[in-house]
Amino acid sequence: MKSTIGKYLAGKSSEDEQKELLDWIRKEDNISEFQSIKREWKAEVVKNEVPAEHTRNWKNIQDNMLSQMQSELQHSQRFLKFFRYAAVLVILLSVSSVVYFYSHSRPAGEPIYTTVAADFGQISKVVLPDSSVIWINSGSTIRYNNQFSATNRDIELTGEAFFKVAKNKDLPLIVSSSDLRVKVLGTEFCVTAYPEESSIHVVLEKGNVELTSSSHSHFRQQMKPGEMASFNKTKKQLSLSNVNTELFTSWKDGMINIYNLPLSEVVIKLEKRYNQKFVIDDAIKDLPYTFTIKNENLNHILSLIEKITPVDAIQHDNIIELKYNKMKKKS
Repeated sequence: MKSTIGKYLAGKSSEDEQKELLDWIRKEDNISEFQSIKREWKAEVVKNEVPAEHTRNWKNIQDNMLSQMQSELQHSQRFLKFFRYAAVLVILLSVSSVVYFYSHSRPAGEPIYTTVAADFGQISKVVLPDSSVIWINSGSTIRYNNQFSATNRDIELTGEAFFKVAKNKDLPLIVSSSDLRVKVLGTEFCVTAYPEESSIHVVLEKGNVELTSSSHSHFRQQMKPGEMASFNKTKKQLSLSNVNTELFTSWKDGMINIYNLPLSEVVIKLEKRYNQKFVIDDAIKDLPYTFTIKNENLNHILSLIEKITPVDAIQHDNIIELKYNKMKKKS
């Protein structure tokens, strides 16, 4: 197949070879292999210093053929959805941000799912087909099926995301995390639902949301702007409180507001922001901190922690250990 792809990229493949390539691309994971072979081919072309005129001709041929192939692909339901969602606008909030799109194969008749993931240390912003906007925090994923915005607006969330939901009174958007469901028509809110944390938090900035449970049909809670709902996953208990929503949603703008948080919770935020593993002495895990992280690097943050509290930050290979230093005095 590599030689067939090479002929296609060079603009020399026949109609039969193009059809063969199209059928091959339709198989699982072959899109990524195609792109990899394409990059290798282009690197070889550059190395051999192809004249600019030939390069322009190759690009024109390639663009035309790829356009024709995509047109044919749109006759296939699966690849219609693949290109539809692969074309979702992705705005990376940091230069190094990475967003992964991939579909899961399913037996005929079952939904095809698309997953969008932001790697650790990265924040991504995605515009969905219904014009809803989602900011995905580091180490988090969302998943939706090929009927999204047609027959449903169901999203599965693992981690943390901020939602700016386009209004559709006939088709509510439902965010599912563990046992909690957040149902909205059009609003702005944040959901924090990392698997390792004991609670799911929903912070509402604008509009209204309704909280329900997949296992308790009678559970129903309305929220108002400025409220935070905390749902204990083990006890199945919900509590509401009034909060400054900016403290919980500013991460989408690249800012982390830490307000009177114990070091154990501060470290969780640092791990996700900087993709760095920590271990903490029990003696200092409850030390409270209040500060704001904008564009500071991790060394700056650790220096601040060492300066204001009896803590030493020690690097061990890929792990930073935060140790209690009894010789230091609390400021």
